[in-house]
Amino acid sequence: MSEHEFDVVVIGMGPGGEEVAGRLAEAGLAVAGVESRLVGGECPYFGCVPSKMMIRAGNLLAEAARVNGMAGQAKAEPSWDPVARRIRDEATDDWDDAVAADRFASKGGHLFRGTGRITGPGEVRVDRDGGWDLLRARRGIVINPGTVPAMPPIPGLAGTPYWTNREAIKATRVPESLIVLGGGAIGVELAQVFARFGARVTVVEALSRLVPLEEPEAGELLAAVFLKQGIGVRTGVLASQAGHAGGMFRVTLASGEMLAAAELLVATGRRANLADVGVGAVGIDENASFVPTDERMRAAHGVWRSATSWGTEHSRTCRLITPAS
Repeated sequence: MSEHEFDVVVIGMGPGGEEVAGRLAEAGLAVAGVESRLVGGECPYFGCVPSKMMIRAGNLLAEAARVNGMAGQAKAEPSWDPVARRIRDEATDDWDDAVAADRFASKGGHLFRGTGRITGPGEVRVDRDGGWDLLRARRGIVINPGTVPAMPPIPGLAGTPYWTNREAIKATRVPESLIVLGGGAIGVELAQVFARFGARVTVVEALSRLVPLEEPEAGELLAAVFLKQGIGVRTGVLASQAGHAGGMFRVTLASGEMLAAAELLVATGRRANLADVGVGAVGIDENASFVPTDERMRAAHGVWRSATSWGTEHSRTCRLITPAS
C-alpha cells in the first residue's frame, strides 16, 4: 500500500471525468485520475465511434443495392472482416488507451489504474492487481464512474453468454441469427447493421414502439423500414424467460411466442455506478457543490461547472464532493 496526496481526485476517466481532470490539471492543480477500464470511457471504444463505422459500412451495402434500376448494375458481397479490422486498428487501437492516458499525463495529471472507492471524507482507495493505493484529496473528489449495461430481471438470463454493446462492437463475425432485447438507439442501430451483413434479426421492445424516447412518428417509421428490410419487430411485449443450450438462445415472450437465435444482444438501457464507488456508504452528499477558495480554484470552478453540464449529458453521473471539515 502507498499513500498519495492531491488537490483533486477524479474517480472515472470517461468523457466527463477526463475533461474535468485534464482541465483542472492544466489550471495548475495536483490531480489524480482513477480508472479501472479505459481512459476515454465507452464512446471511443464501445459506443459512438466504432458503432458509426459499423453503420457506415452497412449503409454502403444498402446504397449498392439501390444502384440496380436507378443508375446501372451493381452487386456487393458483404464481408465483416474489413469492418472488424477497422474498428480494431483505426478506432480503438485494439482497445488500448495509451494515447488517452498519455494525453492526461502531458497535462500534468497522475493516472492510477484500478477500482476507486471512497472510504472516508477526502479519501479514495484504489484497488489494483497486487495491492492498493490510498489517495487523499485536499480539495475535493470528482465522481464520474459512468454506466454499465442494465440487465433486465428475466428468469434464465443470468449466466448465459449474452452480448452487450461491448461484445457486439468486438464481434469478429456476423451471427447467423440475432435477438435484440431493447428497441432503443443502441438496439436498433446494431440490429440494422447485423441484418445488413446477413443476420436474421428480431428486435423485442417492451414499450409500445421502437426508440420510445423519440417522437412517436420516428418509432413507427423505423418499424415499417425494419419490416421491409426483413428485421422482425415485437413491441409492447416483455420477455418472460431466456435460456441458452446447444449453441442457441431461446427467449419466450409474455405473449407465448418463443424466439430462437445464435446470439442474444441485451440493450435494455444502462445504470449508473455510483454505489460501486462508495457514495452513500460514508454519508457523503453526492450533490455537494464545488467551493472555490483562491485564484486557481475560481478558475477551476468555471471549468467544473462547464464540464459538469457536458459530462452530465453523456454519463449522467459526474459529481464533485468536498472533504468534510
